[in-house]
Amino acid sequence: MKSKAFAAIALTLIFAAACQPVATPPPQQTLQTEVQLQASFLVPNALQEQAPASTMNYLIYFPKGYDQDSEKLWPMIFFLHGSGWEDNPSSYVMGYGLPEVLYKGDQPADFPFIVVTPQAFPDTTWWTGNTLEVLIALVDEVIALYRVDSSRIYLTGLSMGGYGSWHLSSAYPDRFAAVVSVAGSGFGNVNPELTKLCAVALTPLWAIHGEKDVISDPMASKMFVVSLQSECPEQEIRWSSYPDAGHGETYERAYRDPEMYIWMLEHTNLTE
Repeated sequence: MKSKAFAAIALTLIFAAACQPVATPPPQQTLQTEVQLQASFLVPNALQEQAPASTMNYLIYFPKGYDQDSEKLWPMIFFLHGSGWEDNPSSYVMGYGLPEVLYKGDQPADFPFIVVTPQAFPDTTWWTGNTLEVLIALVDEVIALYRVDSSRIYLTGLSMGGYGSWHLSSAYPDRFAAVVSVAGSGFGNVNPELTKLCAVALTPLWAIHGEKDVISDPMASKMFVVSLQSECPEQEIRWSSYPDAGHGETYERAYRDPEMYIWMLEHTNLTE
């Protein structure tokens, strides 16, 4: 079964250096490019009391050339996975979405991104408790450890992660250069206040959904986009639908589309 192959690979790539809450990067020779390395983030003491666990596992991918230029800063994609993945080994996350694309080598030839894929705490969503705060703390640690261009950090997620991208970007609207929500119906069952909704609009947003999706409602996603466009017209809000795609087909297609990554790189977070 494919998940067993993923597990075997991930277990040989334990990234011990990233498990320590230190502020300096490990030696260059410990880095491997174009593979996804397994790591663990120690939740800061100030957040541990409300967090469901003291550590958050994640995968990290370094693009080709990262280890060859000690001065260059790289754009980063922060990817949020879908529901159910939190209860499996982190290697399971490589079976879907952007991690799967990277595992299979299906990304565009020019793919200059560091990719960080956190794994949700067991039996939780991305917006449970103080998980959003933990995610931003993880972003900050990755910036401290590696050569990340903090003005070019992009947020994306699929299904539950698609919802999570709305929640995280509205809570921290100044942290991301652009957001892509894939097969995620906005805030889900949460009906946010207008101020929270418009906080999303402070960041360029692209929502992508399959019209045949029976797991995540495409009309709900579109309604949130329409609300943003009408109530908060100052920022770029983009909507795309795949007429022939269901839930899984949507993210299989979206993360293989070079246009997504071109669009991301067109945006820079000038607040950084």
